Amino acid sequence: MAARGANDGDDHAERSPELLHYRAFEAIYRLGTLTAAAAHLRLSQPALSKSLALLRRYYGDELFLRGKLGMKPTARARQLYVAIADMLRIADGELRAQPDFDPASSHRVLRISCSEVGAIHFMPRLIARVGQIAPGLRFEVVPLMSRHTESALASGEVDLALGAYTDFGPGVLSQPMYEVPYVCLVRQDHPRIRETLDLATFCREQHIVASLPDRMHAFSRVEQAIVDVAGAAAITVRVHSLLIAPYVVAQSDHIFTATRHVAQRVAVIPGLRIVDCPLPLPPILVRQYWHSAQGGDPAIAWLRAQIESLFLGDLRS
Repeated sequence: MAARGANDGDDHAERSPELLHYRAFEAIYRLGTLTAAAAHLRLSQPALSKSLALLRRYYGDELFLRGKLGMKPTARARQLYVAIADMLRIADGELRAQPDFDPASSHRVLRISCSEVGAIHFMPRLIARVGQIAPGLRFEVVPLMSRHTESALASGEVDLALGAYTDFGPGVLSQPMYEVPYVCLVRQDHPRIRETLDLATFCREQHIVASLPDRMHAFSRVEQAIVDVAGAAAITVRVHSLLIAPYVVAQSDHIFTATRHVAQRVAVIPGLRIVDCPLPLPPILVRQYWHSAQGGDPAIAWLRAQIESLFLGDLRS
């Protein structure tokens, strides 16, 4: 095969050269730059470029073209990606298979993808539980956008995702954990909002929204719901983080619509209070997500069980 031997002499010579080349392809496709792909694979950029050059020769196609936003895949690369991702999932499933997992003695790093507020809600209780029964385990919270989460779960870059997302591919499995309703945050001495907030008042007021780049996240429905009832002009401030909005609300007359868990976490900021939300928004369903390709990993199964034990049906703040 044309790929054979192209990786001779580097630090990864013990691996199958063909598999490493395809790993390079997958990393460039997913991460979008040679620099990020090389760092992810722990390769030098010349070694990564060598793998890409070999694949270009083998397939007779450029595969990736440089653009303003990074390496853009060609039509041939997009066609190949599905088969290559499937091949790597199969290979990694075999390579990562472990006969046993002993949490008491393990020093594994478990990577969880969730939002900032999700980390505030989940991680303290999870770490307290795990610290008692698996003191050697370490955690890394990965703030991935959902459009990358499926590939990250499939490759093992992320072990588990926590949140409320609207859609993933068929390879991603999930378990419903609990529902959370929406509420509104306003400042304590808001001149027009008292103990309750009706829809007419809601529509007349100004609103702040967290315009997250992740359009699959459940919070994207809030902005649309406000536009539907009050018009686009009602949204006068957009921020890029759920943690910024409460500070603006505490010193203005804006309304911030968020889930109850978000509101309760940030309402500790002086000058804020929570009122019921008049929008006809159904509660969000928080789930834990994992990939079928990693279904045989006992460490991930153990982690899911801990989260289920702590948060299934959770109604606490």
